[in-house]
Amino acid sequence: MTAGTGTEPGAGSETETGGDLLALRCDAVADLADAALRDALEYFDPDLVYVVREASDVRIVSRLRRAFDGPVVFAGGPADVRTETVADVTVAFASAASLLEEPPEPAARADYVVCDDLEPTTDAVALEATLEGRREIARYQRRTGGSTTFLSGALPASYDHVWDATVDGDRVRLPVRGVAPLRRSGAVELARLTCDRGGGVAVSSAPADRFGLQALDGVGPTTADRLRTHGYETRAAVADAAETDLREIAGIGAATARELLHSARALAESRVVRRTDEPVPPTAETATPLFVDIETDGLRPTIIWLIGVYDPERDAYVDFVDADPSRDEPGAATREFVSWLAAEYERPSLIAWNGYGFDYEHLDRFVVRYAPEYREYWRDRVQTYDPYDWAVRRDNAVLPGRTNRLETVAAALGCARSGPAAALDGRSLAKRIRRLLEDSSVGSADDAGAVEPTGTAGAAESDADAGIDWDAARRYCEADVRELAAVFDAIAAAEPEPNEDDGAEEATNGSTADSTTQTGLADF
Repeated sequence: MTAGTGTEPGAGSETETGGDLLALRCDAVADLADAALRDALEYFDPDLVYVVREASDVRIVSRLRRAFDGPVVFAGGPADVRTETVADVTVAFASAASLLEEPPEPAARADYVVCDDLEPTTDAVALEATLEGRREIARYQRRTGGSTTFLSGALPASYDHVWDATVDGDRVRLPVRGVAPLRRSGAVELARLTCDRGGGVAVSSAPADRFGLQALDGVGPTTADRLRTHGYETRAAVADAAETDLREIAGIGAATARELLHSARALAESRVVRRTDEPVPPTAETATPLFVDIETDGLRPTIIWLIGVYDPERDAYVDFVDADPSRDEPGAATREFVSWLAAEYERPSLIAWNGYGFDYEHLDRFVVRYAPEYREYWRDRVQTYDPYDWAVRRDNAVLPGRTNRLETVAAALGCARSGPAAALDGRSLAKRIRRLLEDSSVGSADDAGAVEPTGTAGAAESDADAGIDWDAARRYCEADVRELAAVFDAIAAAEPEPNEDDGAEEATNGSTADSTTQTGLADF
């Protein structure tokens, strides 16, 4: 167990973030108008654009090449290996796995190899999973010394798996990540991967239908067309409109017009727009606000392995990290955290983003189970608050992000993270912790010169094998709580928006029928 204190704001930010790769399926962006497509490219600001093989359309590829001032690599192009280097990160794009048998320079020393041939298959009879292309990438990995991460457009960006093989008697580790858009219940989400030289990959995403005018709450294709017909081509134009003018458009009544204005002003002006004058909790003068974030092994955690806390009054960050996680001792970090909290603060006020949907539920469960002597202190003296719940669920404010995820809102407010923290995301960290906890066995192969599997996910991985950089993980958690503090301050400082006509009722033409849905728990 390690407790860290006193880190400086932004420590580690001088480290190069890495290269940004935006992978697209043609059918995911086919319905975007040119302005919306440019908006998507500006929003993600990638170094490279990769068009995956599945559902490819050369017309969309041509549009992308005209809209993007940078390399656009098309998986369905000629059979070759193409190499691009950005931010000191070398990415090789192989149109077929077989081309990796004898790759040209500098593809032979790439930090990342992108190949859509890499795709898991399952034998329904033997109940065994295999990876198409594993033989080729295993030989490539053996030749290059085992430091390459493999990316596939045949897999969604949420895919993160470590495969094994043995080449000439040596075990090689094969980290495979997906790059394709994420499948959601609504529109698919375009995904940008930030890839650093150490193999760290962070995924950020946004729904494909949240660009252009459709980025505004309540605006779908029909309303977007109506807005353009009335001369509102951009979000800034909507933000500058008068509510009465918007209400003259068919399908837009008083409530919808206010919703459009609030959303447009939040996005176009990169600020929080208050809908109400409800005070932002905590409001007690004696409250000691502490911004907190927990890292677990998933949405149904069996372990809390990192807890980070930022005290703005002291401008101090402290964390509690279990660098030797075990299912036998899943509450080690929780015990250290609550012991420290009780010693330092009489009546602390914890603030967590989506805390009511995740953090507080599991912290309470872990305190009760693994630190029962602090149960009374925890439940009687510790107050909990959730600015996401106050702003979004209670409809008190409109946030400036394309989604309501903390990192998206923070970036829109000018608090984009950098350094090691930018090449990590919570989902990837959770999967790496699970790999450490699983501690499965590694098989072996006796065939000299052959490439043999030694398990589908690798086994008994060391920290290095699991790809866990504990210092970077702590920086990631610190970035979260500092961003949370900045977002909270922006929410608290925002002034309520005046209504042009407080007594106006919804016009008889009704509200729009093509509204977008709110971000849910699965997006955190």
